[in-house]
Amino acid sequence: MRLQSLTALTLLQALPATTTQLFNFTNYVDIENSQLRPNGHLLLTTFNKAQLYTLNPYSPTPQAELIAALPGATALTGIAQIAYDRYAVVGGVRGSYHYDNETLYAVDLNGVPRVDIIARIPDAEMLNGMAALPWRPDVVLIADSRLGRIFRVDTRTGVVEVVFEDQALAAPANATLPIGINGLQVFGEFVFFTNSARNTFARIPVSGDGRVFGSVEVVAKLDAAAGGDDWDDFAFDGEGNAYVAQPGNAIARIGVDGIQSIVAGGGDSLDIIGPTSVQIAPGGKWAYVTTRGGEENGYTYSGQVVAVRI
Repeated sequence: MRLQSLTALTLLQALPATTTQLFNFTNYVDIENSQLRPNGHLLLTTFNKAQLYTLNPYSPTPQAELIAALPGATALTGIAQIAYDRYAVVGGVRGSYHYDNETLYAVDLNGVPRVDIIARIPDAEMLNGMAALPWRPDVVLIADSRLGRIFRVDTRTGVVEVVFEDQALAAPANATLPIGINGLQVFGEFVFFTNSARNTFARIPVSGDGRVFGSVEVVAKLDAAAGGDDWDDFAFDGEGNAYVAQPGNAIARIGVDGIQSIVAGGGDSLDIIGPTSVQIAPGGKWAYVTTRGGEENGYTYSGQVVAVRI
C-alpha cells in the first residue's frame, strides 16, 4: 500500500493545503461510512469483516481503533447516532450488489462497548445510507439501493416498515451501476438522498413521524466531467450546503440553490482516492472524508481518512 505522512488536525489551520491525510489503513480496508461522536472522534464502518472503528482526528498520529466486529455480518454500511454516544449500524453478508442477513445493530459506547441487535430486515436487498430523525433520533430511515425503498425502524421497539418507494430511488433497468438511492440525510423537513445510477441529488418532504412522504424533487444532477462517476454519502453544513463524496476522487459542494462545485480532488488529483462519506468537523471549516481506496498509477490505495478545508 502507498502511505502518506500523517498530520494532526490541530496543525491544519497553519497548513496551506486544502487536503491533509489523517490516516491510511496499511492493509486493504474499504471504509464505507462515518459518524461524528460527541467527543469529536469519528466512527468508521467498513467492508472488512464487519469491523467498526473509532479514530481521534486530534491526535498527532491518528489511528483507527477497533471497537467490535458485528456478529452475523461481513460488511457494515449506514450509521446514525440514536442517543448520546449510542449508534444504529447496518450490517449484512455482502454479495455482488446484494446482502444477506441484513441487520440493524445498536452499538453503545457509554462505558464498555456493547453491541445488540435491534432488528432483522429480511425484506431488504441492499441497505445503504441511514439517518436518524433529528427531532426523534430513536427513529431511523434506511435506504435500500436495489429496491428503491426507504425503511423506517423504531430502534426502541424494533418495528420495521417500508415507508416510501419510488422509481426516483431505484437504478434504471440494466444500469451499469445497479445502485440507486445511496446516501441519505434528514435536513429541515426533507429527506435528501443521492442516487448513484441516476446521478441525482434529490429531496422529499417528510412528516414528523417519518412515515408520510411527498414528491421527489431533483436538486442537482452530477457534473461527471468535474471529477467523478457517481455520488455517494454526504453531509450538510449549518447553512444547508451539502458536501458529497464523488468517486473516483472528488468532493462536491451542492449549494442550497443546487449549484455544484468541486472543493477537493477532481482532475488528476490523488489527494482523495475513492471517497465514500463526509462529516463536517466541529467549527464548520473542515470536513472529514473517508475512502475505499483503489488502484491509481500502479499503486493500491487503502481506506483513508482525509481532512478537507471547506
